[in-house]
Amino acid sequence: MSKIMIAVDLSSYSAGVVAAGIELARSSKAPVVLLTILDKAGEVVPLIEAAGASSDELAAHLKQVVSSLEVYKDTYPDVDITVNAVLGSPNEDILEQVSEQGISTLVMGTHGRTGLDHLLIGSTAEFVIRHSQVPVLVVPYKRSKH
Repeated sequence: MSKIMIAVDLSSYSAGVVAAGIELARSSKAPVVLLTILDKAGEVVPLIEAAGASSDELAAHLKQVVSSLEVYKDTYPDVDITVNAVLGSPNEDILEQVSEQGISTLVMGTHGRTGLDHLLIGSTAEFVIRHSQVPVLVVPYKRSKH
């Protein structure tokens, strides 16, 4: 049985990525795993260390992220959606979750950065595409031409 994972970063573009993944899930009647990886190196841990937050506060933050993702279950009640939030490294942990959960297709978004921005910031989507063992559907955040 096929299973689709939709990996989102909770940005303002996430709803479009989820919608594209849900459309694919509906057409194939596949269940969906909706995933967010909280980047421990880039956003979460430095913020927590700066604020002196405890592990309880980190757990509360993860729970809040899960609640944000749960909204999509109400938005798309006709699709079997499982929600998962992980603290880790997006590049590696998306691929790990794909493997662990038996995913057949991955859906994710990309900012479409080019040039110096791409070199300095890197691209999770590019890394995942290069290393994925399953097909990856990439949904562009920007719908206009570059």
